[in-house]
Amino acid sequence: MLECGCMYLVITCYRCGQLLLAQARQKTRNCPHCGFRFKVDKSRKIAYAKSAREASLLLRQLKNTLKGKKYSALK
Repeated sequence: MLECGCMYLVITCYRCGQLLLAQARQKTRNCPHCGFRFKVDKSRKIAYAKSAREASLLLRQLKNTLKGKKYSALK
């Protein structure tokens, strides 16, 4: 578990750079965009949330902010 007590993460995929959600306790995650399987603890963490709802809202806000920009900047 993370020190901040957060249970959900907004992370980026290693391969395609897309944003996605993961639970903090997950060891691996499959990217729904490109199918790549990667380790959550090695991924780039963009945001932290205490609930699934908060994480979903954060993800939506980040995607809206980045709309039209390349996600590769987050890799």
